[in-house]
Amino acid sequence: MIRPVMVLGLLCCALLLDTSAGLASEQDLQLEDVRYQSGPITLAALLMLPPGERPVPAAIIAQGSGASDRANQWSRDIAEELVRHGVAVLLTDKRGAGASGGDWRTAGFSDLAADALAGAEFLARRSDIDAGRIGVVGLSQGGQVAPLAAASSDRIAFVVSVSSKTVGFAEGSFIEMTNTARQAGLDEPDVQEVIRVNLAAVRYLTTGDWHQYARARQRGLRTGARSVVAGFPASQDEPVWTFLRAIAAYDPLAYWVQVTQPVLVVYGEEDEANNVPVRESVRRLEHVFRSVNKTDYQILVVPGAGHGIRDPQTHRLATPFRNALGAWLEEHVKR
Repeated sequence: MIRPVMVLGLLCCALLLDTSAGLASEQDLQLEDVRYQSGPITLAALLMLPPGERPVPAAIIAQGSGASDRANQWSRDIAEELVRHGVAVLLTDKRGAGASGGDWRTAGFSDLAADALAGAEFLARRSDIDAGRIGVVGLSQGGQVAPLAAASSDRIAFVVSVSSKTVGFAEGSFIEMTNTARQAGLDEPDVQEVIRVNLAAVRYLTTGDWHQYARARQRGLRTGARSVVAGFPASQDEPVWTFLRAIAAYDPLAYWVQVTQPVLVVYGEEDEANNVPVRESVRRLEHVFRSVNKTDYQILVVPGAGHGIRDPQTHRLATPFRNALGAWLEEHVKR
């Protein structure tokens, strides 16, 4: 069965199979259901505090695409890995998801970055958090939000980006929809049909030409590509168009080049055929970091792992990722 395709490949669900081992004992944790403000919007999160002396460093999870919240097992697994290394985690309900107010479908990346910074300010006011060691951990689409938050505020002390593309909206959508079509088993003419619909969608976002897009979608539904094309919005009224317009011109590299904080970037090698152009993302990041003589960064590509950076055999977070994250935290956050 072909999984439903979300708009332009940008809203793929980040909820992954829960086969990872949890913390040794949740009795070792202090868990708090918390609320804080981002402008007029009330946001909710699970605050996970490690055992031991206070204050501790902390990280805000910038969730991936769609309605991601604290129930997302991928973000929970990564949060638990951070806690294992003595870092408190604000495991967020993205605006419009879980118990958070607002609506991610009408928010741009600047709004989501403001939400991350609101989380940082909330943490900084707590006596059990070290206000000078608060970072942001961006997952998938959240990894595009992370550099914007870091470039906007000195409150952010470190940045971790996991499985996030560094190409712009249009380029990323064509790469992802091509991969989606091929994974769905479409032959090459039908793959090209999906690309034509994607092109019409991008043009609609930039020119407002709905009729060209509607014709392209209807044509695609009459071909062997219909199973994928059906995932594109059918109506001008669908709220997701508002979100896509808000992010269409976003270029993450414009903010990565401004990030002065220590950075860890992680990819799964196999994500090249799924969500992220890994090799190109690495090339672009290395280029912008070299251009500003940035040296306090690490880029890790995990062999055999996909978007979730999981071991394909155990389905747990891949050991190279866990080891690298722990070592990087010890060097750049814990010291």
